Amino acid sequence: MASAFNLLTAGGAKFDKNRFKQDFELFGGKKDRKGKGKASVKPTDTNLRSLPHSLDFFGDHPNVQAKPATAHEESESDSDSDASSSSSSSSTKIAPPAQKITLNGPEPLPKSLHTNLPSLVSHPSASLSSREGEPILKALKQANIHSLWGVQCSVGGCLLEGKDTLCIAPTGSGKTLSYILPTLVKLRDPSRSLRSKEGERKGQGIRALVLVPTHDLAIQILNVTKAVTKGRSWRSMVLTKATEKAVCDSSPGSAVGIAEDSDEEGEAVEEEDEDGEEDGESDDESTGSVDEFAQPKSGNPTGLGIDFLIATPERLHHLLESKRISLASTQHVILDESDRLLSPDFLPQVEPILAACTSPTVQKCFLSATMPSGVEGIAKKWLRDEGVRVVVGVKDSAVTTVDQSLLYTGSESGKLLAFRNLLSTGSLPYPSLIFVQSIERADELYKNLILEGVKVDVVHGGKGKSKRDQAINNFRLGNVWMLVVTEVLARGMDFRGVKVVVNYDFPQTVQSYIHRIGRTGRAGRPGKAITFFNLEDGPYLRTIANVLRSSGCPVPEYMLDMKKPTKNQKRSLAKAPIKRKAIGGGGRDVGREEGRKRKMMKEASKRRKVKNDEE
Repeated sequence: MASAFNLLTAGGAKFDKNRFKQDFELFGGKKDRKGKGKASVKPTDTNLRSLPHSLDFFGDHPNVQAKPATAHEESESDSDSDASSSSSSSSTKIAPPAQKITLNGPEPLPKSLHTNLPSLVSHPSASLSSREGEPILKALKQANIHSLWGVQCSVGGCLLEGKDTLCIAPTGSGKTLSYILPTLVKLRDPSRSLRSKEGERKGQGIRALVLVPTHDLAIQILNVTKAVTKGRSWRSMVLTKATEKAVCDSSPGSAVGIAEDSDEEGEAVEEEDEDGEEDGESDDESTGSVDEFAQPKSGNPTGLGIDFLIATPERLHHLLESKRISLASTQHVILDESDRLLSPDFLPQVEPILAACTSPTVQKCFLSATMPSGVEGIAKKWLRDEGVRVVVGVKDSAVTTVDQSLLYTGSESGKLLAFRNLLSTGSLPYPSLIFVQSIERADELYKNLILEGVKVDVVHGGKGKSKRDQAINNFRLGNVWMLVVTEVLARGMDFRGVKVVVNYDFPQTVQSYIHRIGRTGRAGRPGKAITFFNLEDGPYLRTIANVLRSSGCPVPEYMLDMKKPTKNQKRSLAKAPIKRKAIGGGGRDVGREEGRKRKMMKEASKRRKVKNDEE
């Protein structure tokens, strides 16, 4: 990561290094070369070489003075672990605000865990030995996790007692660890350890499956899982094109066995065809052996299982349909952002995945910050005895640590002017997230901000996974101060220290609004959310204004007195966002008009061709 001084002077400001040499050295400046200029004077006070804690903005200085401890304030750890941003620490006051937790379900209801970590590994239903429990506690301590939060105690108690669970908790409350930690305890040993025991078959297959709606969230959950499983050889991975082969080898389906038999029957034919191959073929590319193409023998000959598999529904559903993978031995199924996964967009893929988990002892856990009543009804059908319902705070409400406001901009040109005004007046501190409704608008706003000299990047579904991962990593490191994003980053993503979220385009649903602004104000930290709205957003303004009022934010009375949107308006907005002019609302976009004309000409030509064929 670039030094703090380089980041602060990235705009080209002039700095007299000779005059302010001692101050410059505090920020990691280079020492004067020997033999050039005047002899450097060694500082007599050793404190001059250490940077005050209040000036270590980026946390990268090697020698920082300790922050003086007070009775009411304690220093916050600078750990870069993703897990630390989703967890609590006894040495900090960063924690979600205390909220009422309600449990409903079949009697007797499970007891919640204590906030201390040893209660996690000493639960009566799943007590671990010192050999099994100490590595978990040590890994949690290294990840700066020293106690459990409310949602982690409640959900952890349910899962450790073997109950199916439905959890509705605000954004940034620690839901990720609430299912990773108890699942880790119930698995007890890694698959590698179980496979080393003679006659032990518990380590085979996919032991715990985590379904998420986006690849970016899957990568984040994998990082959290790795952070809390250090010390033992747990096997965790994300299902991608690169890992698809290893996943299928770990839990092969029926199609793999059929393919293996057919390969063995055709071995003689393969050997005959081998002699007829071209002479230019390299031996490194193919040996001609049947064993090279037999899936169970190539990537995972011992049948080693996977402890945690994090996957998106589409790729996993494709493997199930082609019978290349089996979920019959899966013991734990978690749906993170379950309201999105059980929506009409994902439900046709998610239902076959849940149906494929045929183990009689499989345990399911559904979690989200929002849960519409219709989706909740679908979720309960898949839970044993409708599961235990855990609600933290008020259902479907925004996090109370975010200062929310609505800003009228009038038009598209007014939006860009309002945004520039926020930048110039310092009302938009970094790091910040800017949400827009489409890929095209994200690229347009990104180009405009680049011209403003802002260190900005863009993330949306149109970019490749590697480029998205790189942009997100740069944002986490501080190399990028602002991200223009679409709904792909609205759910689950945990960016440490995001100060402001700007809804440049009005959200389509209340759930979308709650998840968007939940990217800030996480783990009890203060945050700010600004939502732009125009005339065309008027019919839907009241629904968002009610969310602000329920969170304790001031709302003008005229917004609460506006007419409610009709059911047809809500349906049409949920299906497709409002059509808007180009970013900035400026003059004609000649390039776009020409592209639209060419597209219309091609479509007209196709229609004429079809008409001529029919005649």
